[in-house]
Amino acid sequence: MIPQTIQRKLIFFKKLKRKVVVLIAFLTDWGLKSHYVGVAKAVMKQINPKVDIVDITHEIEPFNVRQASHVLYRASLDFPTNTVFLVVVDYGVGTARKAIVMKTKNGQIYVGPDNGVFTVVAEEYGVQELREIANRDLFYKKDPSFTFHGRDIFAPVAAHIEMGTPLESVGPRLLYYEALRIKKPSMIGDHLEGEVAVVDTFGNVSTNIPFGLLVGLGVEYDDTVRVKIGKKEYKASVAKAFGDVEPGELLVHPDSAGFLEIAVNLGNAAELLQVSEGEEVEVWR
Repeated sequence: MIPQTIQRKLIFFKKLKRKVVVLIAFLTDWGLKSHYVGVAKAVMKQINPKVDIVDITHEIEPFNVRQASHVLYRASLDFPTNTVFLVVVDYGVGTARKAIVMKTKNGQIYVGPDNGVFTVVAEEYGVQELREIANRDLFYKKDPSFTFHGRDIFAPVAAHIEMGTPLESVGPRLLYYEALRIKKPSMIGDHLEGEVAVVDTFGNVSTNIPFGLLVGLGVEYDDTVRVKIGKKEYKASVAKAFGDVEPGELLVHPDSAGFLEIAVNLGNAAELLQVSEGEEVEVWR
């Protein structure tokens, strides 16, 4: 008979262990018209019927790794430590590109292709551990499909890690990962430089420039700044919210993740500026 005090401690540590990894966050470019998302979730549920899966989005522009990298980082800011992120934007599926697991220094774990999709989280959080997925015992099928690694490799590996499988069981360590060339945000004299990170459904143009850098230039709300994209230049009001300016007026404001966003009140900034993700942006006092 185990004494009650020991029993209470055992229950406490079992609950604590269950909370070490809390959920799987799922991001792809698959869309929702096909069956791909559903079957990948079914594979994870077969491994762990109680797994909690949160869909970040499945509407990443097809093959757009740069967009996915920025969206992934912004989403990760609101997920708890030890979340497992399953990311499948994989234009090189079936080729020599590696399948990897990355643990960042903030304790989050990322599973997906080694094609640059983890660039921003790796740079922002730092990499603690990096491994190639090589253990076929963790695969859904020992001979995976050449074109559906999301179902046969990434989804089951994410589910096994969520259940507590140690990273050393996944495969050998790696020293390097593929990284995208991203224009890092910077303050140069009296202007800021960066790139367009995400264009959302409303046409809001979110940059990778922290809004705090604009404050560092001495700019305040209700001031006017110049936004330069290529050879084109626009004037924009600095505001807290869309409705602080007149309908159709261009503004810059802090987005929900704390980055400088260019928007049009009740309009589409991406169309007005004729800008797309990855383009370089300058903001001048």
